[in-house]
Amino acid sequence: MDKNLSLKKMYDAYKRWVISNPNLVTDVETVSTWSSYFIAGKINKSPVVSELVYSISKLVSLYNDRLIREAYGSEANYYGLREQIKVWLTVIHYSEVFVELIIKSRWGMKGKWTAATILQLLKCTSALVLLHRFKEVPISHPPIPALHRRKFTDGKEIEEVDSFFTLKRSGRIVRRVDGAPPVAFRDWQPVRVKDEQYSKLNAKDILYAESLHILKPIIHLAAMRVFGTKAWKQWLVSLSVDVACMRLYSKHMKDMSQEQRLELSRRKLSLVLYFLRSPMYNGYSKNVIESTLTSLSNKIPMLSILSGPIIQYLNHWQDIYFYMWAS
Repeated sequence: MDKNLSLKKMYDAYKRWVISNPNLVTDVETVSTWSSYFIAGKINKSPVVSELVYSISKLVSLYNDRLIREAYGSEANYYGLREQIKVWLTVIHYSEVFVELIIKSRWGMKGKWTAATILQLLKCTSALVLLHRFKEVPISHPPIPALHRRKFTDGKEIEEVDSFFTLKRSGRIVRRVDGAPPVAFRDWQPVRVKDEQYSKLNAKDILYAESLHILKPIIHLAAMRVFGTKAWKQWLVSLSVDVACMRLYSKHMKDMSQEQRLELSRRKLSLVLYFLRSPMYNGYSKNVIESTLTSLSNKIPMLSILSGPIIQYLNHWQDIYFYMWAS
């Protein structure tokens, strides 16, 4: 009984510390996340340890975001099906590489690909529910992004979608009584509506594009099974799916909100990662990257401190992290 009480007191103290010091908590989380990168190659089984540190730091950060949201008056429902799916997908996003490494060390490559397939099936199924039931378009990566704590605690992100309603005749926006922010954060200004509320993306092209993007991991895994993990055909299949999605989305860019356009811009930028994925990496990119880093380290003093470890662990990182479906 005393042990349970002491644990509860420790949890309450931790919760108060997070709520009272959001900026300090952010700094600690950042250091923890970056430390996972420096662990790689420094100790035995470093990939597993590195991913464990990374996963824990990100999951703790996710939970801390939730504590801060609740403490500063957010009305978001964390227990509805939509939010539960988002939490589930975000947890998988932060921990899937660690799970695959653990299974690979225990059951080898066959176990790794089995785990990868199961995880991707779970992710695709959950994402399709978000898309077709809740019209989440496009689904961000990760589904629950990191909270901008400074802006949030300053009261700039308090207003939520369900904190106001629109009068049918006049179209005037009226704040709900229970949707007002805490007194300390009220500025007595008219309700500010995010532009995403006006973005009505019901076109079939959008649903097809997002469905195709969600199913890309399964399509790519099937292509790898048929053509092999190092074949050009599986690489081209995945690239073709991404390009097709972008072309479908491009027809409706002007109708999207700023956040939606940012997510699509991130996806376009992630196409650069195809240069770091097999077989493009093994055939072309590897030699170019290594020769460029070597040349720069010879010309620029002290750069070898950074370029040396990158060259040393590049093959290792490429094998672990640069999956086709990770983007």
